[in-house]
Amino acid sequence: MGRASVAYTNKDYDSLRRELLARVPQLTDRWTDFNASDLGVVLLELFCGVGDMLAYYLDAQAAEAFLPTARQRQNVINLCKLIGYRLDGPVAATTTLRFYFAAPLDVDLLIPTGTVCRALLDDGQLDFETAADAMIPHGAHYVDISARQGVCKNQTFTGTGMPWQRVQLSGKNIAQGSLRVFIDGDEWTEVLHFQDSGAHDRCFLAQTDGLNVTTILFGDGRNSILPASGEHIEVSWLETLGADGNLAPDLVHEIRSPITLNGVPVRLTVTNIIPATGGASRESIEFARTQAPAELRTLWKAVTKEDYQTLAVGFPGVGKAQVLDVNNCVSIRYYNVHIAIAPEGGGIASPLLKQELTAFLEARKVITVEFDLFDPVYRSIDIDADVYLWAGEAEDTVRARIEQGLEDFFAFDNVAFDQDVHFSDLVALLDGIRGVSHVHLHTPANDVLLNCGEIPTLGQVQIRLRRAT
Repeated sequence: MGRASVAYTNKDYDSLRRELLARVPQLTDRWTDFNASDLGVVLLELFCGVGDMLAYYLDAQAAEAFLPTARQRQNVINLCKLIGYRLDGPVAATTTLRFYFAAPLDVDLLIPTGTVCRALLDDGQLDFETAADAMIPHGAHYVDISARQGVCKNQTFTGTGMPWQRVQLSGKNIAQGSLRVFIDGDEWTEVLHFQDSGAHDRCFLAQTDGLNVTTILFGDGRNSILPASGEHIEVSWLETLGADGNLAPDLVHEIRSPITLNGVPVRLTVTNIIPATGGASRESIEFARTQAPAELRTLWKAVTKEDYQTLAVGFPGVGKAQVLDVNNCVSIRYYNVHIAIAPEGGGIASPLLKQELTAFLEARKVITVEFDLFDPVYRSIDIDADVYLWAGEAEDTVRARIEQGLEDFFAFDNVAFDQDVHFSDLVALLDGIRGVSHVHLHTPANDVLLNCGEIPTLGQVQIRLRRAT
């Protein structure tokens, strides 16, 4: 008798049990009791359970080898690293702080980089740090400075003199792009890889794993200088709240860092004149699955419209982007690209985000092409409807469901540039809410067609609840 084999597709518990029971008569004619209480059946079912679990883990492990099916963050990080793509960490919200006093001084006043300001909120506090030095000239009342949300942290290490030295940071929410490394007072440069680094370059590599643990990697002396034994290594970063750092305007009022003039403290007032926008949590593996292959197709150069779109959307802090050229608008010249950008979470991008995105694209565009960034237009959609309820439904409960449904429908993550709002979709949304019998939608009365650069957003909502008869 030849050796029987189980079909390779029958890997679940029921299939294994059925296959094994069917092969018992081929082994012996004395086993005739297949009731669930039989000891042999109990053992067979235990083996089937073990086989089911092993098959699941084998399939799951095989799926982790491919980007579209990988579910563990560390495996996605490793796969993306093979094509030179790195998942972003938390992104700090950015805003513009205005420092001013009642009467101008007769001398210049320096506001240094790293000046800390704070917003006191009902549920806590938010700290912001200025991103550059700024001067209030004599005779002027104020100066505007870009700032990032976060708290500055630092950690010190000692060089070992060994190639590929690694140091592990204690921070878990390190803002994207905020790492700075100083060795004996000299600042080193962060790179994505050491391939282009020479023996005299002061470079380091930052790696963040699936548990948000960040490690600094130094070179081997041939690809980047290695820290000598006993050298003092200082690493600083901005610890951010990510998406929770987005803030409405005019909420930052406290200056935490002393500002002095000739050693004498100066009393200043501060406020954020624009909202803090662009703050985001660490990059999700779902976004990385689509963004990594898209950026690989661009070869990290902006040539086509799709290249500009991909690179802009992948930039930390940018939530949505739309690229327009001469084919979209006759007023756009040849070799000119217009890019509408909306920060993470919606709103208007801060000047600092635009400045950094401009520098990023300038380094990747074709030299003969010019591009301009502009803000999106948020098209407000008002809702006016008569909603009829089934008997016995509580009005407050149904109203809350309607309001939540509309908010989800118009949520920033669920809409896109030029996304038309169809009358039928709104009726279907309201009519499908639990407790609603039928709907009479008065506003909008027709489909709302959006233009280039527009994003739909929820406007005023007027819902009149009535009882169905």
